[in-house]
Amino acid sequence: MAGKRGRFYAVQNGRQQGVYNNWDDCKEQVTGYSGARYKKFDTYAEAQAFSNSQVSAGTERNFSSQRSSASDPRNCRDYAAISYASHQTHSWQPTRQKKSYSVKKYYSVKSSNPSVPSRIFSDWKECERYVKGQKGLSFKKFEDQDTAVQFMKGTADDQVDFSHAGISKNEFTARYKLSPTNRKYSGTSRVYCDGSALANGTSSSCAGYGVHFADEPGNDISEPLRSGAQTNNRAEIQAVSRALDEIWHNLTENNDKKCYQIKTDSEYVAKLLNDRYFAYTNDELAGLPNSDLINPLLEKFTKVKQYYAVNHEAFDNNGRFTIEWVKGHAGEPGNEIADELARRGALKKT
Repeated sequence: MAGKRGRFYAVQNGRQQGVYNNWDDCKEQVTGYSGARYKKFDTYAEAQAFSNSQVSAGTERNFSSQRSSASDPRNCRDYAAISYASHQTHSWQPTRQKKSYSVKKYYSVKSSNPSVPSRIFSDWKECERYVKGQKGLSFKKFEDQDTAVQFMKGTADDQVDFSHAGISKNEFTARYKLSPTNRKYSGTSRVYCDGSALANGTSSSCAGYGVHFADEPGNDISEPLRSGAQTNNRAEIQAVSRALDEIWHNLTENNDKKCYQIKTDSEYVAKLLNDRYFAYTNDELAGLPNSDLINPLLEKFTKVKQYYAVNHEAFDNNGRFTIEWVKGHAGEPGNEIADELARRGALKKT
């Protein structure tokens, strides 16, 4: 990593600690967050070191105060200069020289927010107005429509998925392809996931996670976080990971298959699984905060996703499997139950 040059935004203290390759993602973690600490670096290694360390408050850089036009990626040179090809989420590139021809741009919005549909725009201003202030959205600029559509639909190269799953496509298909039948599985199951950390951010913190199967309550899970730092972020990751364990078991062992839909109030997890994971290299994944939980999470997610893809004709929803972001503490019953299960899980450790 040390040999690569670019622009990396490290968050040491914010909603989600970590290294981001674009200003919008960094800004999302620090804006309005009391005591936020973040800084820009030219190398990933330096950024990661800052993110994982403790420094004095005087070393932070407040990008939003330095760049009044940062809300428009085309006007922020540091933001637009990001060209780290293997880790790009919003890799906007401005036109620095006049050209004698016009290239059409497509601004693709991928949404895990059920109240905001995924869309493609041909004008940045329209796209900016659409995403401003909304949660659960990722967006990116493309120069061809097919790629923009792929991003919007969250389609990844099968090779990437099977690499994470640790099995070849041929072997996976041979093992998990359902026998031809006229039957269509139409049953659905909504799965709410949440994490909780009592005294979060302190040395005495204890965390737990909850999974609520709204249509199969007998499968509900309430457990303490058993390893690593006791943080809310880690508990939220582990909640989805355990939900995937149960879903995989039900799909491969039960005769009555269901169309599962995972709902989480963790925007980080929803974006990671819906449209970011396939842009990371293995080295980058290993360098992410909480990689000990993220890598098993990706293995489970890609296996469930490809199970539906291989057997899409057997399901009423054509095997579509995504993670939906829901607003936390907004009165949605399933999310509130998962939150209570997570709190109970954390109490089991006290």
